[in-house]
Amino acid sequence: MSEPGGHGVFRVGSTLTLTLLLACVGCSSVVASDLPEAEANRALVVLEDHGVSADKERDPETEGRFRVSVARDEAAAAAGVLARAALPSRENPGILQSLGSGSMVPSRLAEHARLLSGISGELEQSLQAVDGVVSARVHLAAPERSPLDEQAPSRPSASVLIRHQGATPPIAVSDVQRLVAGAVPGLAAADVSVVSSPAPASARPVEKELRRVGPITVTRGSLSPLRFVAAGAVLLNLALLGAVLLLWSKVRRTEDALGQARAEGSPSPR
Repeated sequence: MSEPGGHGVFRVGSTLTLTLLLACVGCSSVVASDLPEAEANRALVVLEDHGVSADKERDPETEGRFRVSVARDEAAAAAGVLARAALPSRENPGILQSLGSGSMVPSRLAEHARLLSGISGELEQSLQAVDGVVSARVHLAAPERSPLDEQAPSRPSASVLIRHQGATPPIAVSDVQRLVAGAVPGLAAADVSVVSSPAPASARPVEKELRRVGPITVTRGSLSPLRFVAAGAVLLNLALLGAVLLLWSKVRRTEDALGQARAEGSPSPR
């Protein structure tokens, strides 16, 4: 007789657990997708630095790519953080990608333009690999040298825009000039203009500082509500356990009373 009551209590607990699981479905929101793994890792670091807990997972829509998701109520804050950090960054095609995207019979001018675009892309990738560089743009102005042109071509030049973390650029202007000049034939380091701009710093609010509670990472502002929820779950489990024990005790007493009544009502042996 004890099984129906016990199953009923556990059925209530299972129903509550299933309800909580269903409530968590759709609680996350994707803020960046179709990312290379390195770019997804950068987005994770930036979000964590600003107190936004994020998860990285494989993008089911694109093989070999990743996406970043956050809690639905933090999607707006995460989008703002990524925008200020210029993430996801623009993918910079290299020389091979730029030259491979032309027509079947390209002109010399088109080939030269694609070559410059590829060199710019590879320089931007090199600059963004420096710790502290948020984004980099490289613009090259290098006219094509033609052997049939009697006039001397104008000197090539370049301009570089770097957004970086902190007040001090992570790479010296002279180093940027040498890097760019070494990649373009005939370009002198003195003809490379470099502009460095600090990215706006976003101070993390105290309530957005991350705290770990066992395997769960939450913001400091969510720590107290989480503790109340955990305490409520413990109390609920204790209440369910108490209800099971009480029900079991009542069933045992009922069984004992029935057994005693049967023993008293049965005829005595002659």
